[in-house]
Amino acid sequence: MFKDKVKGERDVVGKQTGARPSREMRRSLNGRILRSTTFNILILVALCCVIMAYSMQSLANNILLDSLQPMARQSAKTVEANIHMLADRMMTIAGDPRMDGEAVFDDEGDTAAGTWEKREEVLEEAAEIYELHTIALYGLDGQLVQGIAGAPESLDSGFLTLLRETDNLTIYSSTIYQGRLGITMGMPIRAGEETALYVVGVYKYDTLNDVISSINLGKNGMAYMVNQEGIVTGHPDQSLVLGRNSLAQVSEGYEEAAGRVTTGETGATEFPINGELMLVAFSPIRGTQWSLVIQIPKSDYNHFINGAMAMAGLATLAGLALSILLVLRLSRSISQPVKSVTDRMVALSNGDLHTEAVPVCSGDELEIMNRTLDATVESVNRYISDIKQVLTQIAGGNLDAEPQVEYRGDFVLIQSSLYTIIQSMNDTISGFRAAAARLAAMAGELSGQSAQLHQASLEQNQSTEALVCEVTHVKERLGDVTESSSQAKCQTEEITQRIQDANIQMTRLSSAMDNISANAQEITKIAKAIEDIAFQTNILALNASIEAARAGEAGKGFGVVADEVKQLASKSAAAAQSATDMVNNTKVIIQTGVELTAGTAGSLQAISHVSAQISTISDELVTAIRGQESALAIMEERIEDISAIADRNLQNAEGTKQSSSLLAGEARELQSQVKRFMLKEGHSR
Repeated sequence: MFKDKVKGERDVVGKQTGARPSREMRRSLNGRILRSTTFNILILVALCCVIMAYSMQSLANNILLDSLQPMARQSAKTVEANIHMLADRMMTIAGDPRMDGEAVFDDEGDTAAGTWEKREEVLEEAAEIYELHTIALYGLDGQLVQGIAGAPESLDSGFLTLLRETDNLTIYSSTIYQGRLGITMGMPIRAGEETALYVVGVYKYDTLNDVISSINLGKNGMAYMVNQEGIVTGHPDQSLVLGRNSLAQVSEGYEEAAGRVTTGETGATEFPINGELMLVAFSPIRGTQWSLVIQIPKSDYNHFINGAMAMAGLATLAGLALSILLVLRLSRSISQPVKSVTDRMVALSNGDLHTEAVPVCSGDELEIMNRTLDATVESVNRYISDIKQVLTQIAGGNLDAEPQVEYRGDFVLIQSSLYTIIQSMNDTISGFRAAAARLAAMAGELSGQSAQLHQASLEQNQSTEALVCEVTHVKERLGDVTESSSQAKCQTEEITQRIQDANIQMTRLSSAMDNISANAQEITKIAKAIEDIAFQTNILALNASIEAARAGEAGKGFGVVADEVKQLASKSAAAAQSATDMVNNTKVIIQTGVELTAGTAGSLQAISHVSAQISTISDELVTAIRGQESALAIMEERIEDISAIADRNLQNAEGTKQSSSLLAGEARELQSQVKRFMLKEGHSR
């Protein structure tokens, strides 16, 4: 009955949802085919258009650049021909017989005056005929010799150096002359085989400007010249020349082109100027230090390229439209036969396993797919019913159930999985039974161990408290030792101070004994001096007695005085000798005292050293005792931590004892639940 109810509900759902999703799926298939194909075609067309546009642009650039190089060479030859014409005029002027180079070295007035006038005539004619700003003669040192009005007093050092090096026709690289534009040319005037003078003329710039302007470079193209230093020497915009702008400035910093032009290379390139891309070709002008540069805006030729690209784009769009029509027709021919199959598959995806699919008679793979889908739905229904009855028995506790339908193909894996699930559940429940039995045994054992753990925790707590008392007692003893050590250290420091004071006194005593010894030495010297004076006095008294005896009666009184002096001298000598003996005895005694003092001082030094060692040992003892006190304090903290841990262990042991009792009850409950399942033979225990 339940199966019929489910089938009816699935039929209703299938009928309600089957039509609409099939139409949406059909339209989605059409759209996917059309969008995918159109997208691929568009990507291919866009890629082809990009490649074609890039190729056409690249090809057009290469063609234009290749065609500009011969144009640049030809234009350079045209400029070169005109410059050669001006050079020929300068050579004609230099070769005029009236120039007479040898007259420069002639000191005779008539000849020099006549030559001067002739040269003046030649210079004026040349300036008038050849449109020169100025023309003049210069010496070998570059100083003005003769010229028309406006000629500079000296030549530029660079130009003069070039004239000397070439010793032939020379064209100055700069085209600026006294704030105006002009072409400066120089030619040597020879006197025999030697150069005597230089004739230098400055042609008006219009001659060169007309040639450059006559070069036909399209609507917006132009030509200009630069020298080897990269400075613009000729340009339709003469302000650029007068401002001595460089090629790098004209090309907005495009250094590569400037480097190639200044090396005298013939070539072509492109770079932007004022935001507009320019095609540029360049070629050197032979016989000068200049190169001709021609530039043409790329936009002058873009309309040809754009027209060709537009035609190619229109042809591509026409092909794209035709391709889309063909793809649309193909998608419709595929989507119609797929409709019925997709409708059934949508119903199947919604859980409808009973609605029959509309037959498709297309005679191709779609018909085979429709028949296969019907067979698949029927097989799935049969397999689902069998799986349902197996799972129902398992839900009722019967783990001895088995599939009743023959499974085919890959569905055999489902049958195998059912057997595996049943076997696994049998093994699992059997394992649960064994585990429940083991768990009950372990719960009983755990209960006994918990009681032992509780007793051990009590004993550990008592031992920890006894250890805390002992550590406290040791700490008090160490405090007494610390106090005694501090007192001993103070007494040792006082003894050391007294010994140091005694050392100072002994040092002073030794110094006083040294002073006494030095004074005794002085006294000995004085006594020796007195003894010497007494000896001399005795000799003088003897001499006086002799003289008194010679004097007779007149010298008796003097003789008495001489005897008295002699006696006094003898007494003085005896006294001095006695003093010397006393001083010597005193020196012996003092020396003995000094030696005793030195010995005493050494003993005091030794006592002081020993006292210092005792003080050091006392300090070390105090430090060691303080370290032991710190260690005991840390030990006391650790023991307190151990005591706290022992308390927690005691509490945990009590909790473990209670938990083990609860675990034993849960194990018994698990055994009663597992016994509800009916297992296959060989798994019952």
